[in-house]
Amino acid sequence: GGSGSWALRANSMSAMHGIATVARPFDGIPHLPGAGLADELNDESTDRTLRGDGVIVPTTPDHMKKWRKNYDPGVQAQHPGVADDMDYKRGEIDPIYGRVEPVGVKVHDIMNVQAKSFLLEKANLKNEEIYLSHKREPLGKQYTRGHQLPPSLQYDTGFGRPTPQDISGDLSKQLLMPVERVISAEEKALYIKSHANFDPGEQKRRGYTWVDSKGAIDPHDYNFGGIVSERDVNGMAKAMNPLLDDRIPREPVVCDKLLEDYREVHGEQLGLVKNLGFGERGVDTKTFVFGMPSQRGPEWGTRECMGNYTAEEQQPDKDLGRSLKPGWRNIAREGPDRAFGVPSIRKDIEAPALKSVADHQNYGDESGAEVILYPPRFTDEGIEQADFLYARNKEEIADIFKCAGFGFSDEEFNYIYEQATHLDAGGKVSVESFRKVLNGPSAMQPFVR
Repeated sequence: GGSGSWALRANSMSAMHGIATVARPFDGIPHLPGAGLADELNDESTDRTLRGDGVIVPTTPDHMKKWRKNYDPGVQAQHPGVADDMDYKRGEIDPIYGRVEPVGVKVHDIMNVQAKSFLLEKANLKNEEIYLSHKREPLGKQYTRGHQLPPSLQYDTGFGRPTPQDISGDLSKQLLMPVERVISAEEKALYIKSHANFDPGEQKRRGYTWVDSKGAIDPHDYNFGGIVSERDVNGMAKAMNPLLDDRIPREPVVCDKLLEDYREVHGEQLGLVKNLGFGERGVDTKTFVFGMPSQRGPEWGTRECMGNYTAEEQQPDKDLGRSLKPGWRNIAREGPDRAFGVPSIRKDIEAPALKSVADHQNYGDESGAEVILYPPRFTDEGIEQADFLYARNKEEIADIFKCAGFGFSDEEFNYIYEQATHLDAGGKVSVESFRKVLNGPSAMQPFVR
């Protein structure tokens, strides 16, 4: 019997030896092989079967993926017919359909027109006078047919026959927007009876005459309904047994004291400890708790779960209705000039030294609508008005005016340049300041003989 139990124990221990998730006990008979097929369970266990670690799941072939529905978040569902359509995939990258239309006259060529002078305008009007359409329909005037109307049909009088107001009745304005008038109570009662024309929230009144035992009553001040009293409980039981009614006085019941003492000692009263006949113990048995406490200190229980908060914890949060983080407080400045949002022209921030092509922000250094509608004279050459105000050195100023066709000697140039330095506090000279001195009355005065 002892050898059989040892053999059974060895077989069970050897069987559990191959399971990786079970702790290996001490095998006292290692030379005996384990019973069953425990060695084949080295790579399988319940935990590994449920988790699926190391299990290679075959993927869907590429030619079958278009027929499967993809439920991944953010993936757009496509029809299987466009899965292999290269034109559709190319349209997702660069969605351009149709053919490119060659551009003729561009917008900037039409808008970038140089302003005509007074003489050119007069010459253009003289050339246009030969056309009949210009004579009949001059610019800014109506079509002239040459008719001569009688004095009664001039422009200052209206066409047609006037209608006297006393014949037509009310004006159209009064018919469309009549003057509000005060409606009397009799007229309102008539409309209520004929059309049920009640005001919003108005109570419907039937005109009853309320009368009770005391005479006529006013429904505005009278309280309708019975007097509400406390509901009587167990009315039938009290009617059958009047002793159950607490309102009926009872006679005192006299019983033997020995019987009451017996009931007090052998009975168990609700909420009190049992009287064992020890007499007075020096404590109030109704409030004193006997025995050892079940806990040494206060523990966290149901009261704390339901909300046993202190007075400080019950106060509103400090950030309720306002922000405690500086710079994030939503406090608007009072006044009519308060503007919300970000300005379109960001003059409040410094413009970058090198502006990016993708930067569409206007920092106040761009031209306005007037420059776009009426561009300056040298816009076609890429020259802006600010280029005339930049400070330049003496050689660059001389080269600019020499290329412009001004032929003056070095002495004349030095004199004009010296006069232009006095126009700026820092002694800098620009094309505009040099041009002002050149066009001034004292520019060539020292050189006039």
